[in-house]
Amino acid sequence: MTLDLNSWEARLVLEALATLDQKWTAIIEDAANKGDEDTAADYGNDALQLNIVRERIEAAAVAEFGPTIKDFSREPIPATSAPKQ
Repeated sequence: MTLDLNSWEARLVLEALATLDQKWTAIIEDAANKGDEDTAADYGNDALQLNIVRERIEAAAVAEFGPTIKDFSREPIPATSAPKQ
């Protein structure tokens, strides 16, 4: 399967994968703290697969669009001033 994404689509996919990774990590930690080894193991295995996919997509996105593709902040990009003449 080949997927052709523009920069904002790639950023959206990467951000969604990062958010899912955070959610699953919290579930794993919560399950481990509660002694629920089955849930921790199930989500742990899925999290490993998620990270493999995320790394592949991230590497391709960075190669295509540059490292700022991984910046998910909502902070506005400061305007640059023109050089003084």
